[in-house]
Amino acid sequence: MQPLNIIDAPFHERRSPDPRKDSDWRSEYGRDKARIVHGAAFRRLQGKTQVMGVGEGDFHRTRLTHSLEVAQIGLGLLEGLKQNKLAALPHSLKAFLDVEGGRDIIAASCYAHDLGHPPFGHGGERALHKEVVEFGGFEGNAQTVRIVTKLERYHVRHKGINPSRRFLLSILKYPAAYTAYHGKVSGNEPPKCYYDCHVDEIAWALEPFCSSDSNEFSKIFEVKPGKFKTKHMTFDASVMNCADDIAYCSHDLEDIVARRIVEKDELLEKIDAFFRKHGPITVKDCVLNFAFFACLYEDGYQRKDIIGKLVNSLMNSVTIVEYQEFEHPLLRYRLEINEEVSTFTEYLKKEVTYNLVVGLPKLQMLERKGQHIISRIYNELKLNPRELIHSWEEFDGDDSPQRRVCDYVAGMTDSYAVRLYNRLFTPGFGTTTDEL
Repeated sequence: MQPLNIIDAPFHERRSPDPRKDSDWRSEYGRDKARIVHGAAFRRLQGKTQVMGVGEGDFHRTRLTHSLEVAQIGLGLLEGLKQNKLAALPHSLKAFLDVEGGRDIIAASCYAHDLGHPPFGHGGERALHKEVVEFGGFEGNAQTVRIVTKLERYHVRHKGINPSRRFLLSILKYPAAYTAYHGKVSGNEPPKCYYDCHVDEIAWALEPFCSSDSNEFSKIFEVKPGKFKTKHMTFDASVMNCADDIAYCSHDLEDIVARRIVEKDELLEKIDAFFRKHGPITVKDCVLNFAFFACLYEDGYQRKDIIGKLVNSLMNSVTIVEYQEFEHPLLRYRLEINEEVSTFTEYLKKEVTYNLVVGLPKLQMLERKGQHIISRIYNELKLNPRELIHSWEEFDGDDSPQRRVCDYVAGMTDSYAVRLYNRLFTPGFGTTTDEL
């Protein structure tokens, strides 16, 4: 194992002094992981929508169970890489993965990747962004960065968990500031960014890289006509991102089938259409084709076996891509699902999860209701936040009132938001002794 203080020294540093007990034998990244798992934002993921609303049943995923599964897949990918089962690791990158706590940085990143999502999924994200578009905007990953660096309670007020530099970089999916997108996105769609109020933290995180690496890393690209986005992330973040994609498309497919959200013929018709156009996909000893998915509706054992094989196939499809414009190995190399398989995963996400499920009128009604709840609560609270928000004094007074109200609303679970909405706007609901 590479000594931590030689290969990884700049990256395990923290921005503020961080007292460490003599009896604490964990790595710096192990401590990052512990602070996430024991944080309030992580617990609240159990009450936040993944695709289907929480409280509708007891089978499908919430943001919390999804994050646990992402971490399991992420650690599996890391193990496959270290054993040369998935791809050959460049020597310069291997040195960073072999440091003390190398597994912890991946686990922590996966556990934390969805912390910033507000109630009611992406609909809630759009609703909040619409309300604060003139006050710095709202975006899920940007809020994750904010939780970790400022909002989560740990040792010092308004310092978050005082994350290590490498952990902060591992959750930074979109390394461009909000104002960098001005003129490039509409006001209705949150730009993929971090907030301007966290420019200093991100600049600190990028200090170990040379100036050319940092400048390239933060560039915004037109990924398709009229669609702008960053396209770079660290290697650690790319492992988390692959694990997220694998979990999202495969486990949501399982939820859809298990709860009979989509009829068998309708789903299999979509899958058949893909393979008729693109042909079967072979990943090692597994062939993905129509026949592979045809038994999804047979019984729970068949379904679980198919989903398990699908996850394994997607994990085996990853490859290490080299970006020669970078010098540092944590930026130069990235884990990605190969192009053939990623075409299929994108099809599952768009044509199955979105068009067949999220786009259903009954789910769109619930999404619109969630957006309405978010907007009404935000606008009511901002009228007099000092009297209406019990923890108002705990927020940083250096932030704008709009940002502080936004933080409060974004941190709610779905059910908390519904109860607060009813207390504020439903006649006859709520007493002074009710627990929200």
